[in-house]
Amino acid sequence: MADLSPRSQGDQGRRTIVRDPEGARRALLASAIQLFEKNGYAATSVQSITAAANLTKGAFYHHFKSKEDLLFHVHDRFIDYQLYRARKVVADVKLRADAKLRRLIVEALLEPMAIYRSEITVFLQERRFLSGEVFAEIKHKREEFERHFVEVIEAGMRERVFRQVGPPRIVAFGIIGMGAWTHVWLDGEGAISPAEVGGTYAEMVVNGLR
Repeated sequence: MADLSPRSQGDQGRRTIVRDPEGARRALLASAIQLFEKNGYAATSVQSITAAANLTKGAFYHHFKSKEDLLFHVHDRFIDYQLYRARKVVADVKLRADAKLRRLIVEALLEPMAIYRSEITVFLQERRFLSGEVFAEIKHKREEFERHFVEVIEAGMRERVFRQVGPPRIVAFGIIGMGAWTHVWLDGEGAISPAEVGGTYAEMVVNGLR
């Protein structure tokens, strides 16, 4: 249902009516991501988010239970896409473990950063503000993502495509950590793309494991 709550605009008493609920939700998310990345989660108020989106607090609470709930949805924006890409890779039964790992690194870990770099940055910087109950929901999806890497590495070691360099879970965490924190130095102006970074990482990792 559309949020029809009027919002006074200045002394002239002009009113804005929100007739596009999905558009309002996207605007609130975009506003929050920008402000969280610039000012930090703690320093960003619901009022500043709604003001930047040119919406009301009523519109905010129509879509999100709280600022913490909004941060939860910021994470969902990129993890759902990463899971979609990872599931497609592991479902391809024609690929050997080394080819699957290469594609996981490029297509599921790094390429999504071209679309969701700000969301990834915000989550990694601000996740400490998520309560245990909320983070438990996030953890479920992150564990699935990690599991895809672990299982591909396990299969590679079992089939002797990869050397037994250590526990597959530790190897997977090292790869994911290397990729996730690329946002810290990646040039947002496009001097090098996330896909190119992923290709470099894949060469390093796969050749090192063979």
